[in-house]
Amino acid sequence: MFNIDTIFFEFLGYRMSFLELLAVLTGLTAVWLAARTNIITWLFALVNALLFFILFYQVNLYSAMALQVFFFCNAIYGWYNWRRKRTDGDEPVTIMKHKHRVIWAALLFAGAIALGSVMSRIHLWLPDLFPEEASFVFTDAMIAVMSIIASLLLARLKLENWVLWILVNIMSIALYAMKGVMLVSVQYIFFLFMAVYGIMEWRKRINTTTESTPGEHHNADKFIS
Repeated sequence: MFNIDTIFFEFLGYRMSFLELLAVLTGLTAVWLAARTNIITWLFALVNALLFFILFYQVNLYSAMALQVFFFCNAIYGWYNWRRKRTDGDEPVTIMKHKHRVIWAALLFAGAIALGSVMSRIHLWLPDLFPEEASFVFTDAMIAVMSIIASLLLARLKLENWVLWILVNIMSIALYAMKGVMLVSVQYIFFLFMAVYGIMEWRKRINTTTESTPGEHHNADKFIS
């Protein structure tokens, strides 16, 4: 059942596996609930991480596979953090200071280079577990690291998480189409629209009493527009 070669149905010549279909549906649900700041998003995120771990291993996208371990742990953290910060049923959305954006950007590029370097050699180091060479190594790594940072910011209710998700979605649409998992690629088209919806919704929920000053709110508006 959870093998990408086990076909659930065929549509317009595309052979759809049950694994790919279920992974996409749980992912779409998780992102929709996140955009609505609904805490149940983290339950769907747990299931989604397990399914995509299996799928990405089978298509040799090892950075994306490893990313699912983080997503699983982050879903647990996100559930806890949202429950802890909940105030009268609403989540207190905040924005980041400029210096924090610079720090996160530096971590993003350093992490992508490091992860890509590891995954480009993992088939040599662990040939029994990874018999085939990784595909699109540094693109896959960039998407993975960017997704990690976006997830952390999502769990911390930082508005800028949606900016990163927009970039992740654009890159993922192309990557997964080239790998031949077309429904996953289509999924990221929906994710892109949801990310735009998410940033619009979260902007309405910014808690002006938190870390940012009025001047920083003005800068953030320029950053996300």
